[in-house]
Amino acid sequence: MLPRAAAVLTIYWMLIYIYRITLHPLAKIPGPKLAGMTFWYELYYDLYPHRCRYLFKIRELHERYGPIVRINPIHVHINDPDYIDEIYTAGNKRRRNRDPWFLHISKAGMMTWSLLHTEDHDLHRIRRAALAPFFSRRAIVALQGLIIDKIERLCCRFSELHQSGEVVDITYAMAALTMDVISAYSLGIDTDCLGKPDWSPNWLDAFRQAGYIRPLARQFKWIINPILMAISPDFIQRFDPATAELSRTITYPLEKIQASERERQAAGGEAAKLSTNTRTVLQNLLESDLPPEEKLPERLSCEVAGLLGAGTEGTARTLAITLFYIYDNPKLLKKLREELRTVMPKPDSHTSIEALENLPYFNAAMTEGLRMSHGASSRMPRIATDEDLVYQKWVIPRGYPVMQSMYLHHTNPKIFPAPLEFKPERWLEDPILKAKYFLAWGRGARNCVGMNLAHAEVYHAVAILISRFEITSYDTDRKRDVEVSRDGFIGMPAADSPGIR
Repeated sequence: MLPRAAAVLTIYWMLIYIYRITLHPLAKIPGPKLAGMTFWYELYYDLYPHRCRYLFKIRELHERYGPIVRINPIHVHINDPDYIDEIYTAGNKRRRNRDPWFLHISKAGMMTWSLLHTEDHDLHRIRRAALAPFFSRRAIVALQGLIIDKIERLCCRFSELHQSGEVVDITYAMAALTMDVISAYSLGIDTDCLGKPDWSPNWLDAFRQAGYIRPLARQFKWIINPILMAISPDFIQRFDPATAELSRTITYPLEKIQASERERQAAGGEAAKLSTNTRTVLQNLLESDLPPEEKLPERLSCEVAGLLGAGTEGTARTLAITLFYIYDNPKLLKKLREELRTVMPKPDSHTSIEALENLPYFNAAMTEGLRMSHGASSRMPRIATDEDLVYQKWVIPRGYPVMQSMYLHHTNPKIFPAPLEFKPERWLEDPILKAKYFLAWGRGARNCVGMNLAHAEVYHAVAILISRFEITSYDTDRKRDVEVSRDGFIGMPAADSPGIR
């Protein structure tokens, strides 16, 4: 019986593989046959010993097959900077969905409840419309006081560490800053990561762990997702303190919401409102005109998790990398300091984001820092639901994910000569470059909703830190510790990296 079942199963999968490389709608797209046959081709490059390296294999495939490559049975990767706006469209006339396979979500999964993991174009528009006002340019300009207060707390810590001569992992320090900002603004909670002797590394470690599990979750979401949902808080606390701390921070304000809601309903009062002195994103979401099902505590917990993750790790990495390259180049550092003194004449001065943006060289250096950190290094699949896409002589039928990778785009030597060199001058020499080819915030209707907050954090933090401190790298190797070596959605250094110190 078992041999017969094995034979039937073998024949079934052989027929599937043959179909995928002969009759499948993507069969004529260039690429290795094995990648077109099975998702495990991708998995091989994302597991041991490669560890999240399929991004770099995709670059090799483009070098062999050209600008369009079928990288797995359903994904088409196009490495052409002039095709960006066709994939990542703006507005609602040309709808683009996210790919549930890549996001490793199921229709019933809780992860579908966050903006980041919302598959449907129209639902994403509704959820984004509720969040966008709180991350608008105007809102973040008004938030500068909070951002600068947190940076001042960071400066106090740096001054203390200067006295002791302690070595600092700059990425953990920057993650403490960004976590304290986003948690205060989103939840009204002071996580005080900046006050912890070790910068409360569990936060960043928890977000990084999510990057490691993504490849497995994509391939085995029918196993991974139920397991993750079934794990009890006590088990997490015992075996994974990093994730437990993150979970507690997310659920604490939501428990308050639920308790307040029960009290008000029992008294016949209005819907729940948080009694805080400062308006938070969470409070505004609760009082918004979102449909009732969009205000469920379970959904808001996912939204909060997305805000904390997106608002911490990526911005922290951008700050760490930008500071490394600036301090690694004394001439560049001197030029930036001279320009900053025109708006910040004293080391303890502050200025506005508008004033910093009007400094040409500083603005170019910040843009270069964002390019070199790449935002999300990963590929960003989009599904055209109402039209077939055409690239040169190939047609990608509607319903199939098409994508580019930010890392491959930002290291494309055709548009960024010497792409691994930190050169702010490139943005001054070619003013059109930023408008056309800068992708750190994504592009189109699904670009980064928090980009104005991250932008302000990077500009203010770099300006204040380089005006006050002399920082020297300690046993930091550029290739091992700074450059992107692995793709965990956010670019990651080599597996043996001790960090940017």
